[in-house]
Amino acid sequence: MNNIFGRSHKDQVVLFDPALASQNIGDEIISDSACKWLQPLFKDEFVLHVSSHQKMSFRYKRYLNDSKLTFVLGSNLLKSGMLFGFRQWDVSLFDTFQVNDAVLVGCGWHTYEKRIDPYSKLLYRRLLSDHYLHSVRDEYAKKKLEEMGITNVLNTGCATMWGFTPDYCARLPKTKAGNVVATLTDYNQDPEHDEQMLSTLLSKYEKVSLWLQGNGDRGYVTSLPSYAKCEVIPSTLDAFDAALDQEDTDYVGTRLHGGIRALQHGRRSLIIAIDNRAREMHKDFNIPVLERDEIDKLEDWICGESTTDIRIPIDEIERFLGQFR
Repeated sequence: MNNIFGRSHKDQVVLFDPALASQNIGDEIISDSACKWLQPLFKDEFVLHVSSHQKMSFRYKRYLNDSKLTFVLGSNLLKSGMLFGFRQWDVSLFDTFQVNDAVLVGCGWHTYEKRIDPYSKLLYRRLLSDHYLHSVRDEYAKKKLEEMGITNVLNTGCATMWGFTPDYCARLPKTKAGNVVATLTDYNQDPEHDEQMLSTLLSKYEKVSLWLQGNGDRGYVTSLPSYAKCEVIPSTLDAFDAALDQEDTDYVGTRLHGGIRALQHGRRSLIIAIDNRAREMHKDFNIPVLERDEIDKLEDWICGESTTDIRIPIDEIERFLGQFR
């Protein structure tokens, strides 16, 4: 069987990486953060990055067979129906002959879903490790896995948040900066509220910069009247980081990981919630969130004083990382 499925790679750590072949730079933020926490644990091993978004050939999977460890680096790639339709983690039952002991790292559920079909249950039970603890992004994802009988799961939050200790949060700014970086989301559009967000920012900040995190964002934001009054930041993570390194800068936007990246840079941030990801992470960890249909309250946040009080699950994070030390 080893001759068919590939030789053993006991000195190799495999990372299913959402940043590869992605149309969303938020996946780079997730990957960058997860790698910073994992790499110190595997200094002596060969680390192989493979795309979680792309289907691998049988021949390429031979390089993964019998690796020391296999990690899945976050994003909302878990879903209830893996047999048909779009899959962010493009795997099938056939892949489980060579990938069958994977460990989740801050992964989340694709969206709010009801029934998990039998095929997906079988696939996840074969794909995921039954002896290592898994790390998921929120309580909703944890409960969905438990519905399938996968109970070796910890709710650690996303790896992008793991540095947000109470001391770190206490140092974040509490009052308005002079400038703001904003984001919008092409696949979840609300022109009325999104335009209201931009016009409010333009009325309260000296400079409003737009960062286009996804490859479809430009086509959407150019349709909004306030777009012409904003500066545009190039669609690279380096350009976004450089904008956030400007001391007198806030963040406001619908991109969850854009907001988390801003927090990593020590910026006062407000994430405009448009889907289950921001809502569940706010519910579990108190990340700073405002619902998009409550955008009338944005001015109060801008001009008022706000304390960032994110509550990360420190014990669960330590349990997860500690099993690999």
